[in-house]
Amino acid sequence: MPCKKYVFIRKFIERDGKLVLISLGKEIGPLNVSFCINDVAVGERRLNLSIIQNVAVTCATEIDPKETVFGYCMIVSVIFLAMTVAIYSSFSNLRDLFGKSIISYCGSMAIALALLAIIKLMAYSDMSWCAVRGFLAYFFLISSFFWSNAISIQILLCSRAPALFSAKSSFLWYSLYAWGCPAVLTICMAIVNFHPGDHAKPGLGLNHCWFANESQRWYYMYSVMSVLIILNMCIYVYCATLVCQKPFSSAHIKEMRYKLWLMIRLLVLMGLFWIFEMISTFTEAHIVWTILDVFNTLQGFLMFVVLVVLRPRVIKTIHQRGLFFCMSGIVEKCLAVVDDAEDECIVHTEVAMTDK
Repeated sequence: MPCKKYVFIRKFIERDGKLVLISLGKEIGPLNVSFCINDVAVGERRLNLSIIQNVAVTCATEIDPKETVFGYCMIVSVIFLAMTVAIYSSFSNLRDLFGKSIISYCGSMAIALALLAIIKLMAYSDMSWCAVRGFLAYFFLISSFFWSNAISIQILLCSRAPALFSAKSSFLWYSLYAWGCPAVLTICMAIVNFHPGDHAKPGLGLNHCWFANESQRWYYMYSVMSVLIILNMCIYVYCATLVCQKPFSSAHIKEMRYKLWLMIRLLVLMGLFWIFEMISTFTEAHIVWTILDVFNTLQGFLMFVVLVVLRPRVIKTIHQRGLFFCMSGIVEKCLAVVDDAEDECIVHTEVAMTDK
């Protein structure tokens, strides 16, 4: 069985000439893959011993050069998302309800992209760890979309009236929503994945670390993303209608406009490129879709631009701490001509992470 790279499966049985995996005491399969059974030496480093073990050997999925490019783009995104998290976490005036939600969103996306980059760039040899990486990537990726929806809900509530609860208690409720729902979805998907039967399984850890085809992605991932993106769009349209029809004071109008513009940028970054990726599953491969996929994998850099570079409040905070060094003069001139609408907004939910 000639292959460039191999996968060694230790827990398996052979039934009627087909491979059946054993995971958590349950049978998975039979799998429609070519394989052979061989004895390999498994080393024990601490005892300096080699144990001969019977394993199933099958071909690892070859890495597409295009997927390699996507993997490195994801690493770039992870770096910029980590920088965004570090900046928002370092300054108390940025750790309001919105800021803590941004930290959670960027952190979730960073972990998801890091795991997906590992899946794309590294050949797998242990299906158990492969499944763990796949389910963790799914959990954090879906969590980032729930956090985007939580941010949209916050903007909607802040644009209408002061918060009824303290920012601390509100963040706990948002956290329960944005972390709890993905956890439930991930657990349900794991049950479906490892339950014996011929139903449509996600396939994570079943000779693949990630969803093997478009139908699996639509069943378990794109469907959830689509619902959340549509909800975010509805919130934006509703808020835009409020601005156009309701007679607010000038200060309130300015606050609403700032929040709406922020929603537009977040909606584009969090949803537009994913929508293009979903559309591409119904069409043939084309260079346009590849370019859009590259932008999607670079959304961490785009998020950094919107949430740090283009947000005067963040730049002003960094400048006041003297962290721009030799660029302080240029930054000060730019801040002098920029209209910081946030400073004129009435913020109802600002609170630090600590109770000090």
